[in-house]
Amino acid sequence: CFDPLFFEISPKEAEVMDPQQRLFLEEGWKALEDAGYAPNLLQGRRGGIFVGVGKSDYQELISQTEHQGYSLLGNSISILAARLSYLLDWTGPAVAVDT
Repeated sequence: CFDPLFFEISPKEAEVMDPQQRLFLEEGWKALEDAGYAPNLLQGRRGGIFVGVGKSDYQELISQTEHQGYSLLGNSISILAARLSYLLDWTGPAVAVDT
């Protein structure tokens, strides 16, 4: 049910993205909406995104897929916070803490 184009991600990349990243994007967006913020009004602002995340074995499961070239960003825990920050066009810190 993940909508990659909504998050400016190619469908091929979304196929091999760690589910942690897909869920974080969806829940991060939902949290902004539930808090009453209009994401388009937050663009270009200074805001920080901090997330606790652990290593996943997902990349090992998809290691034999044909879309291997798309899997780097979608399976790197350091990218997790930056994806949402980039989508919102925030200029503050984007930190993924390995938990």
